[in-house]
Amino acid sequence: MIYLKNKTPKILVIGDLMVDQYLWGSCERISPEAPVQVINVTKDSEVLGGAGNVVNNLKKLGAQVDVLSVIGNCKVSIELKNLLNEIGVDTQYLISQNNRIVSKKSRIIASQQQVVRYDRESTDDIDIQSQKALISVFKKIIKNYEVILLSDYGKGVLTHKVTSTLIELANLNGIKVLVDPKGSNYSKYKGAFLLTPNKKEAS
Repeated sequence: MIYLKNKTPKILVIGDLMVDQYLWGSCERISPEAPVQVINVTKDSEVLGGAGNVVNNLKKLGAQVDVLSVIGNCKVSIELKNLLNEIGVDTQYLISQNNRIVSKKSRIIASQQQVVRYDRESTDDIDIQSQKALISVFKKIIKNYEVILLSDYGKGVLTHKVTSTLIELANLNGIKVLVDPKGSNYSKYKGAFLLTPNKKEAS
């Protein structure tokens, strides 16, 4: 692993936070109710996903990282905060929106093979009040960071208005914006310093 030797850049990650859950077990029979495996779950683990995984990776590389996002008032939001606290990341810039469900992707694994995955999440754009709150917080803290990283998973936090406004404000303050994009309309990323699409996204 490459570490940021003698450097501790201050980075702000903004994007869609998730929780990845893994249910580990074994299968010894087929259900009599339907032709599906019966998994005896013996272990359950949860880790940061989405933009949270980016935060975790940057922390492990030695960067100083904060996160700005919109979550809900759901049980998964509490789990998310706990996971961030465990790696020493402050959650003061997480904005709560009523009736929003943070993405949780649950994978059932038997004999090292993923059997099924089920998701619970909100994918609608965050509401106008949350968009205004996110931009307001960003204006107050932007000068504390050397780099802004937008981690877009298409779950509704980085709306067109939010994204374009954040990039515009960052450029006005001379701060580079790096983007992990999503979707097919890249116009909202106009003005960003760098985009990192994968092969499919780039094509």
